[in-house]
Amino acid sequence: MELRQLRYFVTVAEEGGFGRAAERLHIVQSAVSQQVQRLEREFGVRLFDRSTRHVSLTSAGERLLPEAHAVLLAADRARQVAAGIAAGHDGTLRLGTVHGPGDRIYRLLDELVGLAPQLQIQLRRLTPAERLSAVRSGELDAALIRGVAAAPELELLPMWTDPLYVAVSADHRLPRNRWSTCGTSPTCHYGWRRVRTTPPSTT
Repeated sequence: MELRQLRYFVTVAEEGGFGRAAERLHIVQSAVSQQVQRLEREFGVRLFDRSTRHVSLTSAGERLLPEAHAVLLAADRARQVAAGIAAGHDGTLRLGTVHGPGDRIYRLLDELVGLAPQLQIQLRRLTPAERLSAVRSGELDAALIRGVAAAPELELLPMWTDPLYVAVSADHRLPRNRWSTCGTSPTCHYGWRRVRTTPPSTT
């Protein structure tokens, strides 16, 4: 049994004749008749009562018509799902993330779902090394990772940059502009010295 045979069967039933069904399907009438006959032989029943002027469903044809509709709808749905997966709009995204993802990650996931409403996201919380290994092995489709500049066999794509702030007293001796330029300098030294604190004597 082929899907086209079921489609021809349904079309003949809807059009009430092989000629009109062939016009609708844009094929020759003999091809429609041949495929319907093959379907009848496979089912072991007659689907149509044929006359020179009209074609009508037999009792077996009436019983099988809803089933043929259901099969064709399921096939069309399977094609739509496959197309969505191929385009990245459907399916499941297995994403490795940190333990206890923050608000920014949740916002990112919300935006992703907004772009692809049918996409299902499965989060897996693993250590950084486990995340990278899972992407290499195919267990994960992608992983969020920090503090890694390169990873063998993987491509790293930047997602965002977190600003780093320093809190100091309002009357701190270092000028504010020295702090602001420190983050852009590969060597930022201010000559600070480490002071060792000694616990108070208990004697």
